[in-house]
Amino acid sequence: MKKRIGKVGRSVLIIFTMLSILLFILELGTKRDVRARNFEDKIKAGQIFQEAMNRIKQERERLGFPIDIVNDPNQTGIIGSQYTPVTFQRSDLSASLTSTNPNFVAVFIEQLKKLKLKAGDEIAVGLDGSFPAVNLALYSAMRALGIKPIIITTNSSAMWGANDPNLTWLDMEHVLYQDNLFSFKSIAASLGGEDDLGRGLSPLARQQLSNAIARNEIELISSDNFENNIKKHLDLYFTNRNIKAFINIGKSFANIGENRTSFTTGIIRRLPRKAEENSVIAHMLAKNIAIINVTDVNKLATRYGLPIAPVPLPVLGKGKLFIEKRFSPIFALVFTIVIVICLFFVIRYDLEYYLSKKKEQQ
Repeated sequence: MKKRIGKVGRSVLIIFTMLSILLFILELGTKRDVRARNFEDKIKAGQIFQEAMNRIKQERERLGFPIDIVNDPNQTGIIGSQYTPVTFQRSDLSASLTSTNPNFVAVFIEQLKKLKLKAGDEIAVGLDGSFPAVNLALYSAMRALGIKPIIITTNSSAMWGANDPNLTWLDMEHVLYQDNLFSFKSIAASLGGEDDLGRGLSPLARQQLSNAIARNEIELISSDNFENNIKKHLDLYFTNRNIKAFINIGKSFANIGENRTSFTTGIIRRLPRKAEENSVIAHMLAKNIAIINVTDVNKLATRYGLPIAPVPLPVLGKGKLFIEKRFSPIFALVFTIVIVICLFFVIRYDLEYYLSKKKEQQ
């Protein structure tokens, strides 16, 4: 039989193209829902979070504090008031509502895993009362993963946070610790305010915050200046401990410095150029300790595909943090092999033609 000589015909190329499209469509058809990484840990943390939220709501009801159904439409019981004596700074209500989503715990599971933290690792935590639901999400994630935190609290709060003088974050934490929901709690606390020393707060507010620290039997961090305040924080964190990471929630002066926009929300591994060097985060970074910083809740939620201020609250386990769309890797491999084989023969046929052409010209 005479061997055909010539370039690959247009019909062959059309058939090859159609085959490629067909295989691509078949691969699209293999798409299915599968559990995302660390699914079990995320569900476990979410269940802990829901139990803790319910317990705080019960405590609020026991104390006779009504739930504001206008500003807390999901009636979580963890949204505070707009103004109280211990409210130090402004905050967006939508951010507080966003943080009550039980799926927010998955954000911390993702970030803690990204830092390769494991059960038994010690981490430093600095937070305030501005986002108590975020605090609960972090606590739930740490318990689910078996991480050991060393926690220092700034007891003042922004708007809509744990800003009731009789139910500060330390009071919430104490209730959950007593009920064995968490085996850890703050080892020390400061008043908050400017320089984290109570400046800018009224004498009444300073007294109320001091009373909350005392009734929860927490060590009060009280220094004569900002530098000594930060030193006290670092001494408490590092004494006989091997700190693997630092997590900041909120805008405590001690943790992020006076220029509180210097550090972005998310994982930080290097000190930003314009960031102040006199803060807990800056000192941690100087020791090559990775940071998880949460100052913009809505930004973090958007990054992970969580809704802003959802009403009603989403069901635990829904969303891309729990369920992922995946294609069949086996079919993809088979289809790739088929395309490569076909492409090989097409290119070889064309190559033989051009080589023979060149040989004839010589």
